[in-house]
Order: sequence, then structure tokens, then C-alpha cells
Amino acid sequence: MNLNRLRILFPCAVAACATILLNPSQAIAQSEAIVPKEKIDLLTPEMVESFVFHLNKAKSIKEKKEDIWILKDGGLHIDGRGYGYVRTPDSYKNYHLVMDFKWGENTWPPREDRTMDCGLLVHGHGDDGAVSDTWVASVEAQLIEGGSGDILVLQGKKADGDLIKTRATAETRKDRDGEFVWKAGGEAVVFPEEGKVNQRINWKDRDPDWEDVLGFRGDKDVENPVGEWNRLEVICDGDKIDIKLNGVLVNAVYGADPAEGWICLQSESAECWVSKLELWPIGGFEGGSEPDVKE
Repeated sequence: MNLNRLRILFPCAVAACATILLNPSQAIAQSEAIVPKEKIDLLTPEMVESFVFHLNKAKSIKEKKEDIWILKDGGLHIDGRGYGYVRTPDSYKNYHLVMDFKWGENTWPPREDRTMDCGLLVHGHGDDGAVSDTWVASVEAQLIEGGSGDILVLQGKKADGDLIKTRATAETRKDRDGEFVWKAGGEAVVFPEEGKVNQRINWKDRDPDWEDVLGFRGDKDVENPVGEWNRLEVICDGDKIDIKLNGVLVNAVYGADPAEGWICLQSESAECWVSKLELWPIGGFEGGSEPDVKE
């Protein structure tokens, strides 16, 4: 019996088989990204249950999604004892993401004495774990003590070694140590540069003396101290991405390719609490720059 005959008799079965044969990067290319028409809450029990997850087991203390990303007290508790991410099953584009977060008290190996570290990935695509068997190809809005608001352009590699490409352009200057820092009106640079797989653009006032030590704070940090709530906004408008932290525009890129994809929350050996994770239509966010949760 030929395939056309099968399509007539069993259309759903053939479609299912075709989906199984697609790798993740092919599947996302064929599924239309969701554009929010109203607020989408990514922290409902149904949404969190649907999250896909990937862990680097060699660096993780726990291995179950529900033991690391835990719905608790009306928000999401990121336990930190996993090294990886959860992601939405669907792709999104053209949205204003709002995330209220604060650091917890605990850090774990292999980063028990390092800066509190987490991150939000947008435009995720390709194979899960394709970046160092830990992350996914994407643009990262970094959350790390002293460096929250940094942007990392992450590319992955397929099993056959082919590159899973991600691109973005930023206006930049170079700091004292030759690192790229976002500066509106500065030199336009396409990231990653030739010969690099992944690359970071520092937020506009990142301390050049930043050290990867627990409790680091820079003189011009916009992020509130550990234990206090912060509001991160990631505005993905076409191929542009603006990042605001507590109401301050701290970083931006344009020419993002792809300009859509999964939304991912990391766990990177630090405890973190997320009380809000919402997608709004561009221009439709009804809140301000202050996080809703106060203590």
C-alpha cells in the first residue's frame, strides 16, 4: 500500500509518524509561532506541567523536573540542584515578557561558592541540550549577580557536528578589558563573531572588576540585593530584543535570527524564586517597572 493510500485511510496516524521523524529543529520550523493577543500566564499548573526539560546529569544533583522547578506559594521555586532548563512546548514571537524574581538562600555544586546564577532564554530552537549538553540554541537574558541583563547569543551543535545557528547584532563599546558592552549608538557588531560559537554582550554598566564570587555587587548594579524582588522585562518585537531590569533599559540587540522560539528557564546551581512569568502583546503590558511582590 503506498503512502497516498495510507493518508486516505489513516490521515492522523500518518501525520503522527511524520512528526516523530522530524527532529526538533525541523518541527519548530514547521509550527507557527504564537503571537500573544492577550496576557499568557506561563506559571499555571497546566503550563508548568507541559514544560519540556533537559539536564546535564553530570552536573545535576536532582534529576526530576518536579524536584527542581516547583510550583509553590503561588509562584515557581527553582531549587537549583539541577543544571539545565525547562522550556515551553510552543514557540512564541512578538511579545512583552514580564518576570518577577528574587534569589533564594542556597547555592549548590559545582557553583556553591560562585555568583548566584540563573537565566531566561528566548528564541530557543534546534535540539535540546545542543549547547554543551546543557542549554539550547537561543538568546539568553542573563540573571547572575552583577551581570543580570547581560545578553548571551548561544549556538548549538547537532549530533553530526553541524552548527545550530543563532545571530543578533548589538551596538557596542569595549570596556577596559576589551569586553563588549552594550552602548546605544555604538559600533554595530554581529554576534557571535567569526570563529566563536557563543558570545556575551555585557549590560551597559556592568562592573569591569566583576568576579565570579558569591555575593558580588557592582557600584552601578540595577538589580536589587539578594532576597529582594526584581522585575525583568524582555521585549521581543520582530527581530529586536530589549531588556529592562527594574525599569531601566540595560541591553538590546536587533537582527535576531531566529526571531521566534521557545522560552526557557534555567537552573544553574542557585536557588531562585519566580512569582510572575507572563507574555503580553507588544504595547499591551498594563503594569509598571516595580515587581508586584513586596516583602
